[in-house]
Amino acid sequence: MTNDQIIFNVIKRSKKDLSAYDILDKVQKTKKMKPMTVYRSLKNLINDGLVHKSNINKTYLACNHSHQKNHNTILAICKKCGISEELTAKLSFTQLQKNKVKKFDMNNFDTEIFTNCRACS
Repeated sequence: MTNDQIIFNVIKRSKKDLSAYDILDKVQKTKKMKPMTVYRSLKNLINDGLVHKSNINKTYLACNHSHQKNHNTILAICKKCGISEELTAKLSFTQLQKNKVKKFDMNNFDTEIFTNCRACS
């Protein structure tokens, strides 16, 4: 099993989003690995469209789509507890296309919405 596969399995099995060092701690229970190896694998998994990174809380979560590369990502992140969920981006994509943004290519974007989850509301 490759390092990418090992790290993806850790992320996929987790019930919560994980930081790179959370992932490292879980992996090191079965295999010795250095932090740079984890970051390299995370970069590969993000490029392959299998994992998303939340820039707000610096965590990683498995993509819940059909693992297509370069799809528009919207993450909802709870202000209080930090959980996140990937949302469908179709509505936002349609709105952005209608507004005819001139300086940016809106065919591929990432958005993070900082809100409260139902449990914390």
